[in-house]
Amino acid sequence: MCGIAGIWHLDGVPLQEVKLRTFTDSLLHRGPDGSGYSIYGQSLGLGHRRLSVLDLSEGGRQPMESPDGRYAITFNGEIYNFLELRRELNQQGFQFRSDSDTEVILAAYQHWGRNCQLRFNGMWAFAIYDRQLKTLFLSRDRFGVKPLHYLFQPGRLFAFASETLAFKHLQDYTRSLDSRAFLRSLSDFSSLEAYGYTIYRDIFQLLPGHCAEMSRDGQFRQLRWWDTLAHTTSPPADYQQQVEHFRELFQSACRLRLRSDVPVASALSGGVDSSAVYCTLHHLMSGQAETVERLPKNWQTAFVATFPNTKVDERKYAEEVVAHVQGQAHYLSPDYSRLVPDIESTTRLFDGISGTPLICLTDVYKGMRQNRIVVSLDGHGVDELLFGYRSSVHAAYQAAHQAGEPEADEYRQIYLEMMFEDERQKALLRLEQQGPIARAGGLRQSLRAAKGALKRLFLEPTLPEVRANPWVSAEASAKLPFLTPDFHPIMTRAVDDPINYRNFHYAELPYNLRDFDRGSMQHGIEIRMPFMDYRLVTYLFSLRAQSKLGGGYTKRILRDAMKGIMPEAIRTRRLKIGLGSPLREWFNGSMSQYLLDEVRSQGFRENPYIKADPLRKFVEERTRNQSWSDEECSSFWPILNGHILLKS
Repeated sequence: MCGIAGIWHLDGVPLQEVKLRTFTDSLLHRGPDGSGYSIYGQSLGLGHRRLSVLDLSEGGRQPMESPDGRYAITFNGEIYNFLELRRELNQQGFQFRSDSDTEVILAAYQHWGRNCQLRFNGMWAFAIYDRQLKTLFLSRDRFGVKPLHYLFQPGRLFAFASETLAFKHLQDYTRSLDSRAFLRSLSDFSSLEAYGYTIYRDIFQLLPGHCAEMSRDGQFRQLRWWDTLAHTTSPPADYQQQVEHFRELFQSACRLRLRSDVPVASALSGGVDSSAVYCTLHHLMSGQAETVERLPKNWQTAFVATFPNTKVDERKYAEEVVAHVQGQAHYLSPDYSRLVPDIESTTRLFDGISGTPLICLTDVYKGMRQNRIVVSLDGHGVDELLFGYRSSVHAAYQAAHQAGEPEADEYRQIYLEMMFEDERQKALLRLEQQGPIARAGGLRQSLRAAKGALKRLFLEPTLPEVRANPWVSAEASAKLPFLTPDFHPIMTRAVDDPINYRNFHYAELPYNLRDFDRGSMQHGIEIRMPFMDYRLVTYLFSLRAQSKLGGGYTKRILRDAMKGIMPEAIRTRRLKIGLGSPLREWFNGSMSQYLLDEVRSQGFRENPYIKADPLRKFVEERTRNQSWSDEECSSFWPILNGHILLKS
C-alpha cells in the first residue's frame, strides 16, 4: 500500500528528477517508509512512496524492474493470493529475488500479459513501463478499491498519481476547478466517483475494472477488463447450502487478508459488518493460526471510534463484541480542543467533497498509527451488497408494495426498525401518506421498475442528473459525458439485483472507498476489506433478493452465516447508525462560532458557486437558536467542505 506517480513528457523534453521527486513526494503521507524515483530514456519517470507491508527489506523497493530490465513497475495495493501465484510462476521457470507481491505482478504480466489481471485477488493500482515497446500499461482493480488519477495533454504531457492532491505540486501545470464537476459535487458528493471524474479540470480517474495503455506515439486507450455480470456463478438452490458456501468464501477472504509482515488490527464499530470481520478473525485463529501463511504476531486488537453523548456513539455495541471474543480494544474520541483545525486539515488533505468531515474515520487510523499498526481489516462493501442502507430497503419496499406482494409488509417493518425512534415516527408518516398501491406480480416482476429506472439513467451518453442543492448558485445537473464508449452498454444488460448493483458499482460504494482510502492513508494505514473479495461479490450477485433481504432482516445470508460466531445481540441488531460525524451536536455546540466566522468571511461572501447571502442568514439563524437538524447539517457540510478547499 503506497503512493504512486508518473510523468511522461510526450513532446520528448527531458524530465528532470526534481520534478518527479516533487510530484511523488506530495504523497509522503501515503508512503512514509521510503521512496524511489526512476527515469527511463529521457522523458518518462516513475515515482513511488512506500508503505512497507510485505517484504520490509530493500528487496521490496520500487520502482521495481524485471530481471531482464524490460519491465518497470510502480504499484499501490496488495495481491492477497501472491503466494499461490508465485508458486505457479515458479513452475513456469520464474525465479524471485524478493518476498514481495510486487515482483509477482511483474512476472505475471510478463507471463500472461493483460490476462494477469484476472488472476489477481486483491486491490491495486499499478503502472508498468515496457522499455522495449515504449508503452505504459496502467491497471485498476475490479471495484476501484485503490485510486488512480491521470492528466492527459495530447502531444505534451501524461501524468498519473494516487491522489488529486499530487497535481497541485506538478511543475509546469496549473491545477484549477472544473466548475461543472464542482457544482455537481456540492449538490451530490457521490455523483462523480464511479464515472472517472474529479472536481479538477482535466484530472480524471482510471475507471474501476479498467486498464489503459499510453503508447510511444502519444495515444491513450482505456479498456474494460472486468465485468461483474460476466462472472456470476450458479449457486445452490437450497438456502442453507447458500449460507454454508457464503461462510466458506468469507472465511477464506478473511484468511487471505491476514497475510502481512507488519502488525494488523480491525476497525470495529459494533455494527454487523465490522463485527463479522473481527469475530471471524478470532474464530479462524482459534487454534488454527498455522493455516495462515505470513501471519503477523499482532492481529487481535480492535480500534473503536466513539462520540460520547451523541446518538452516533456505538461504543456499547463494540464492547459487547470485544467481550464475546475476549479480545483487546482501543476506544478513541475526538480531541475537541482541536476539532476545528483537525476538520480543516483533514478536509484539505482529502482534496475533494465528502458527505461528512473525515475526522470521524481519520481519528481511528491515526490511533492505529500511534500504536504501530499498519494494516486494518474493515467491513466495507457489505451494505452495498446486502440491502444494508435504509434507502435500499425503502426501494425494495416500494417495488413490493406497488406489485402487491406479501413481502411488502415485512420490508416496511425492516425499514422502520433500522431507525431511531424519532426518525421512525417521521418515516411512518411519510409511508402512510403514500397510500395503498397494489397490483399482482411476483418478486421478480416487482424489480422490473427498479431495473427500468436503472436503464433509463444510462440511456443518454452522459452522467445521470442530480438534484441541485438549494444553496448552490448554478444548476448542478451539467451534462458530463461518459469517459469510455463501453460504459453505457453494460448498464442496459439484465441485472437481477438492480438496487444493490447500482449501490455497489455507481452510487454508495465508490465514494465510500474513496473516503476510506484517503482517510486511512492520511496516516499511512492500509485498509483490507474481506467483503470486497471478488469471489464473494460475484457469488452474492448470483443470488436472488430473497437470500439477502428477508426473515425479518437486512443482510440475511451474512447474519445466518454468523450464527455461533458473533454475539446474538449484534447478529440480530436492526438499528442502522453508520459511521459519520455528529454534525448536529457540533454545529449546535463546539463549532458554532467557527460557522459564524466562516459564513461572514470575505471568501465565503465572494464564493461564486453558492448563494452566499441567504445562506449566511440561514446559518446565523440556526446557530443563534441552536436549531440545526441532521438534514440541514448534511446539506450544509458539502458547501462548507468546498469553502475550505477554496480558501486553502
